[in-house]
Amino acid sequence: MADNCCGDVCVAGSAAGGPACAAALFSPGRFARVAITDRRSCPRPLPAQVERLAGKVDALILREKDLDPTAYERLEREVRAACERAGIVFIAHSFAEPARRAGARNLHLPLPVLERLGRPEGFELVGTNVHEVSEVPRAEALGADYLVASPVFAPSCKPQPGRGTAFLSEVIAQAHVPVLALGGITDETEPLVRATAAAGACRMSDCMR
Repeated sequence: MADNCCGDVCVAGSAAGGPACAAALFSPGRFARVAITDRRSCPRPLPAQVERLAGKVDALILREKDLDPTAYERLEREVRAACERAGIVFIAHSFAEPARRAGARNLHLPLPVLERLGRPEGFELVGTNVHEVSEVPRAEALGADYLVASPVFAPSCKPQPGRGTAFLSEVIAQAHVPVLALGGITDETEPLVRATAAAGACRMSDCMR
């Protein structure tokens, strides 16, 4: 969807410029709209793409797991600065130590990594993914502040079936922390997510074009 990234539904649902801080991301009545990066599918430098998302998303997760820690930290500094200019909450992904060195205050860790490391110190917000309802208590016990349930719909980036909004609703019912949806979120499917008690939704491909 090119310049409009997330369409009219997106713009109507987010605060202009995004929330000022991570604490506002999951405030009552808010539906958080989160971009997940994929620099390899982006037609321009990632920081420039991030600035184009101003007013369209509330937060951004820098998910570039193929980079080595040094390269990730360098990119993180550039992208975090772009997020600050755009009024977007920045969330690092996977690289706890580079994120800490670069001054990131929010971190997303895959559940196996969170299990291995425990909740890293020094971060205000730590999130993780769940792919089964049974993973919710474990993720919360490890200190996750929010959960990303996936795949809710079939992802465009991999041949994987979606679990549907019934799965999402089950995760939400089990969780005591905010739950975001991931997987196949489009302008057509986002209203279905909004009809649940989800705290928001994550998108990748259309926000990188």
